[in-house]
Amino acid sequence: MYKRDACWHDIIRTLNLEGRLLMIIQHAILHILDTNTGNLIASQGEMSVTDIGVHDYVEKLVNKIYAGDVKTGTITGNDYLQTILAEKDFPKMTTELAMKLFEVVTGSENIQAGDLLSFQATTDDGPIFGMIKLNFSPRYAHAVAYISDKMINNLVLNQAVLPAATQTVDEAILINMTTNKYHLIEKKHLIDGHRVAYFSEKFLDIIPDVSIKENLQTIKRTIKNVAEKYDDLPEHEALATTQAAIYEALEAGSIDTEVIAEKVFNDNEPAKSLYREQISKKIVDKEIPVENTKKYEKKYRVQKFKLDSGIEISIPMAIYQDKTKVEFVNQSNGTTSLIIKDIETVLNKFTV
Repeated sequence: MYKRDACWHDIIRTLNLEGRLLMIIQHAILHILDTNTGNLIASQGEMSVTDIGVHDYVEKLVNKIYAGDVKTGTITGNDYLQTILAEKDFPKMTTELAMKLFEVVTGSENIQAGDLLSFQATTDDGPIFGMIKLNFSPRYAHAVAYISDKMINNLVLNQAVLPAATQTVDEAILINMTTNKYHLIEKKHLIDGHRVAYFSEKFLDIIPDVSIKENLQTIKRTIKNVAEKYDDLPEHEALATTQAAIYEALEAGSIDTEVIAEKVFNDNEPAKSLYREQISKKIVDKEIPVENTKKYEKKYRVQKFKLDSGIEISIPMAIYQDKTKVEFVNQSNGTTSLIIKDIETVLNKFTV
């Protein structure tokens, strides 16, 4: 896509963390979107990509993005992004992107000021182009001053501190330049009285696929709505079975909504029929692929319950599914009892 004299092949990468995407950055540029002062400060040249600190900072941010709640999609020849990425002059192309984003963010006081980091890199999965909005955060730092020949150490407020490499950014897009598939992370902001995903809708002008997070929320809400209509289907049991079914499906890398229906509703055909009807209206695919399985395995591996007595209980999935260890029992008086079995030792988690 772009050529550069600096040769990254001479730099030996010694870091090799399991499950981490390694990168070789060819181009990187930073444009300042300072809406606090009303200024767009576009860089006229690229950053030095031979700085190992900068390289590691970008690489860690990218890995955090891929591991987050991403939306995916594919850009086409008619998309704004595809058109502008055809520009061969990297600073010029990224400046045009920064100008458009600055115009969008200045339209709302609720969108934070920040920098736009754009880069091109080679990864294990091929060449990528990325844009990451690095929002400013106010932080105090020390400053040394001399007053009447005395050295005075003061605290000063820096209004433009960038996110740490360990933080997950609010808005970013990573595009595989071979497949045109992108990974998008964004938040909604209040614009003209409406909550808007401005990064995709107003800046990038793309419509991403429904995210795995949104699909799972739809499934859980639908299960809850259906369970409420049947007295023989306690809501907590339906949702717990849903969570267990999702957790089991993660190993295969996809979630089948029909399998969830079978496991939750069993022989209750009217409930299954209602579930299918509601799911189809909400445009949830029957088979939902899951990319970040480790993230969702961690989230779904523990069943959590809150009782009306104020007691809160967390039960590991494997133990919850073992009726010899724990069991919910519906009593004849309409209440529910939780039986925890075969306990030999009780440890208090309060540490001193």
